[in-house]
Amino acid sequence: MTIISQFNTYAQDVYDSSDLYFEEAKRDIAEQNFTRAAKMSWRGLQLAPEDLDLKTLLGKANLQLGRYDTARYVLKQVYERRRKDIDVLGFLVTIEHTTKRYSDAICFVNELLEITPYSRGWWRRKILIYKEMGNYEEAERALKRLYQIYPDDTEIQDDYNYIMLNDGNSAVENRRYDDANQVYKTVIDNDPSNKQAYIGIIRNELLKGDPEIALQYTNRALLELREDSELIEKKIGLLEQLGRHEEAIVYIKTEVDKGKFPTIHSETLPYLMQQSANFNEYNDSYEIQKKLLDLNGNSESQTYVINNALGKGYDVDAEYFLKKGIKRSPNNKKLQVQLKELYRPIKDKDRFEREVLILHEKFPNDTDITYDYNLVMYGRAKTLVENRQFDAALPIFEDLVSSPDFQKEAEQQIFGIYLALQKYDEATDQIDKLIGLEPDNPDYLVKKSTLYQEMELFEDALEITRGLEQQYPLEDKYPRIYVSQTEAYATYLMREQRFRAVLPVIEDGLTRENNNKRLLEIAINASSAIPDYERGVNYSKSALSFYPNNKNFKLKLSNLLAQNKQYDDAINVLDSLKIVYKYDRKIKNSLAEVLWFRGKNKEEEGLIDEAIEDYRISDSLNSTEDYALQRMINLYIQEKPNEDALEIVNEKLEQYPNDNFLKYKKGIVYELMEQYDSAYYYQSFRQIDDPFERNEWNNALEVLKAAKLKNKLAATYTQASSDSTAFSTSLASLGYSHRYDEKNTFGADLNYAARRSGVGVQGGLNYSRIFTPTLYADVGVLFGSKFFPKFILYGNAYKGLNNGYDVQAGLRFSRLQNDVNFLTLNLGASRTWEDIWVSAKAILMRDDQFNYFNFAAQTRINVNTRKDYVSFIVSFGSAPFNDQLAEGETAFLDFSNVLVGAGYGYNISPKTMLLVNGSWINFKSPVTDSTALAYINQYNLSVSIITRF
Repeated sequence: MTIISQFNTYAQDVYDSSDLYFEEAKRDIAEQNFTRAAKMSWRGLQLAPEDLDLKTLLGKANLQLGRYDTARYVLKQVYERRRKDIDVLGFLVTIEHTTKRYSDAICFVNELLEITPYSRGWWRRKILIYKEMGNYEEAERALKRLYQIYPDDTEIQDDYNYIMLNDGNSAVENRRYDDANQVYKTVIDNDPSNKQAYIGIIRNELLKGDPEIALQYTNRALLELREDSELIEKKIGLLEQLGRHEEAIVYIKTEVDKGKFPTIHSETLPYLMQQSANFNEYNDSYEIQKKLLDLNGNSESQTYVINNALGKGYDVDAEYFLKKGIKRSPNNKKLQVQLKELYRPIKDKDRFEREVLILHEKFPNDTDITYDYNLVMYGRAKTLVENRQFDAALPIFEDLVSSPDFQKEAEQQIFGIYLALQKYDEATDQIDKLIGLEPDNPDYLVKKSTLYQEMELFEDALEITRGLEQQYPLEDKYPRIYVSQTEAYATYLMREQRFRAVLPVIEDGLTRENNNKRLLEIAINASSAIPDYERGVNYSKSALSFYPNNKNFKLKLSNLLAQNKQYDDAINVLDSLKIVYKYDRKIKNSLAEVLWFRGKNKEEEGLIDEAIEDYRISDSLNSTEDYALQRMINLYIQEKPNEDALEIVNEKLEQYPNDNFLKYKKGIVYELMEQYDSAYYYQSFRQIDDPFERNEWNNALEVLKAAKLKNKLAATYTQASSDSTAFSTSLASLGYSHRYDEKNTFGADLNYAARRSGVGVQGGLNYSRIFTPTLYADVGVLFGSKFFPKFILYGNAYKGLNNGYDVQAGLRFSRLQNDVNFLTLNLGASRTWEDIWVSAKAILMRDDQFNYFNFAAQTRINVNTRKDYVSFIVSFGSAPFNDQLAEGETAFLDFSNVLVGAGYGYNISPKTMLLVNGSWINFKSPVTDSTALAYINQYNLSVSIITRF
């Protein structure tokens, strides 16, 4: 409603192209005129409802205007069609974030990150949303991932280090000291000058009871923060705690600036000197060698210190002196290998890999180093595969194939990459290569079978798996794989609409797992599609034997029973479901559908009342669908009296007062009742979307509008030519009628005939009355001269029956100019279909001496929506039949044999019709005298114009 009300104001802005609206809306967005942008994009969508660009602009404008529900509704339509549209996803993130629909916002952010996995902004947006949700664990996980992508971004690094320090402190509080150390080390690696990380690891080592390790980290911290008072005091305190007073004294004297730290020199130093009297720190060989190494870089001291540090687990000292030694001797292979091996046991992955790469570059032929290098590259390539960076991972694995230690694993990874990239030819070659390496490895055959399945070569895939089943009969996994492949094969065949081919595949799978829900469901659907409803019913019953309370299977069973015309059984199934699911809309809708099918079947069998009842109940169960209501109304109109049909339509209109279909059908009933004013009013409610059909329907309404006019005037001219001059003539007719009210009509006729022998005139009055909607009659009198009877009295009655049938009976008395009396009895019947009318009429005649007869058959066929029609007529008998002048047979012919004719009725307008009819008559009649009879041909052509006013 927001969208509709939003743009009704702008009805005056009209363009004839959606592209113009798009350009206007785009310009308004650029100028930040969002209200007008919304208007323009909406207008464009009236011309091009499926234009996704216009919908995008409409959503963006509403977003800027703060109409978030409208923006979400429109943009989600675009999103369903353009899943990878970054702009639309961005707008949806903003909408859901602003309206605090955080879960939806996270889903859209994740989709954006699948498209742009390295977007710094979307990662930070994801972190922010998680924080607003209060989900700090996910926010932290996302921040760690962002830091892996942008390790050099200082802002991200600061945030990352901050949360890592919190993780470390939390680990210490929970006495997870090793985890805490790992966190602090990671922060130090990222930021070697991060004091809080050093303080954390020092505190952690003290809590573990390792002051020596704490001292090592303090020394390392001071390499970066030489004049930090807290760290200086921490080192002095640790040296005192370890009884190494003399070392603390030397440190203060040589390393601590007296001017910057006077208190340490004036108070702490004397205290330590007093304490050192009880200790002799220089008796420790390790410390002596460390001092010697620091003084002169003695190689023996270096070996001693490094070996002892490595042996005693002094990792910090070992790392420090190894790096110092490598700095002095950059090509010292032993030191570099020791540094690498230092990082391996402590699981310092990044440093270990860095040292391996350095060593491999310097010593490419060393076997052990090459193995470590291959191990590192294999790990990196696997990470790339996990991140779907296949192009980067593939060359690494191809290089590793040449290494015996990694050949098999690398070949497997290459196969996996080809499979993921859908490079099926390469994947086929690769799996064959793996099978060649290990012919007896069944896992490779499973992989090949999976490959064939991916390639949609299901028969080949199943053949391999079938062979594995036979080779390993005690293994359960191969039948499971086989069944899963039959599921995939059956799904593929259903997608390709090969419904008959799918059933043998399903039967094959069910022999291994007869209760497989997916296979049973596909079997039911395929049986329905063939269609083989009986088979589908059997599958449904089989499924219910395994899953007796499965609602979906019961619904499918009821549908198949209905399709198989077992309507009562279908209804029983649905009734059993209704007991359990009293308010389930889907069950009610299904029951409504079955009742509709049953009603339609009863309708076809002629059980009208039963069909109507089924339609009525169907409509009450599912009033949102109008198929049952429409069928019921149509059946009332076709099969019931007009009054009953009008009553049911009015009843339903009280229930659905805005239903245009019901209003239209009410107009149809009024048309049948010949109440054309009401018929026109109600039929105008009919809704037609197609412009051409709508135009045609407007023409039909105009015809209906014309039908309510009370006056009708018809003018006819007929030209008859014959083999005999006596039977050649011209005839003109003029007829007028006036509908006095809904039941009574009055009229007058005037006929004029001309021959060589003279002219004749005939005139008269007529009256017709409608007694009931299916019964009406007419009477009239005519007076004539010359060729016409002296006078004619006639009357006819017409009765409408069911299914479009009508019957007619009429009696006419004529007094001819020679005072012969002529009596005519008409008996006829007709049938009307949608566009076809067929009539048959028998005419029995009697004058003072002889009996005559005629039989005529006519048809009219509508040829277009204007109801223009073609007509055909054939008659035969011993007296003539003239459709244009029914009262004038005796005026022209005596003994007719055969008449054949055709005509065309053209609606010039809804009020006026032009009729053209032609006929050929062959009859036997006297030519020169009463004894000379001859066959004569006569040709008639008439033109009529009928108009209403």
